[in-house]
Amino acid sequence: MALLEVTDLRTRYGAIEALKGISLTVEEGEVVTLIGSNGAGKTTTLRSISGLTPASRGTIVFAGEEITRVPAHEIVGRGIALAPEGRHCFPRMTVRENLDLGAHRRRGPEIADDMAQVYELFPVLKERARQKAWSSGSTRPSARSTAPGSRSSWSSRTPTTRSTPPPAAMCSRPDG
Repeated sequence: MALLEVTDLRTRYGAIEALKGISLTVEEGEVVTLIGSNGAGKTTTLRSISGLTPASRGTIVFAGEEITRVPAHEIVGRGIALAPEGRHCFPRMTVRENLDLGAHRRRGPEIADDMAQVYELFPVLKERARQKAWSSGSTRPSARSTAPGSRSSWSSRTPTTRSTPPPAAMCSRPDG
């Protein structure tokens, strides 16, 4: 069984149909890249999977459960998160405070372990943890590291030799 299955996904912005029947399958531990020109639907696909832009038709199944109509805040809790493009962080907060926001809905001691793993994957974040995000020079790793506040797959499956951030949207089983 695939971890993520998207079937005939269609998404509209008013009268404009932005996605016209996208289908894809992602197996557990697999990384899939969406490649296309500007306006091809890459971001809309990810926004639809993460619940930020609801699909008008089609189905999204994650870990065996249909999530097509599940609100975005619940999808994050199930293990799918989207890091926005660009330098979307809170610039007046420190890098560490931005990272802490990624886990704001979680509780328990595993958060410290996950933060240690983020710092292992992205040592520059540890070096700049007390700097304001706007002054850290490299907010992209911070933005991407905050997305998996739901303990997404990078936390247990990304090779520790990775020097660049994980893909913008990754998924894992909710139990990690």
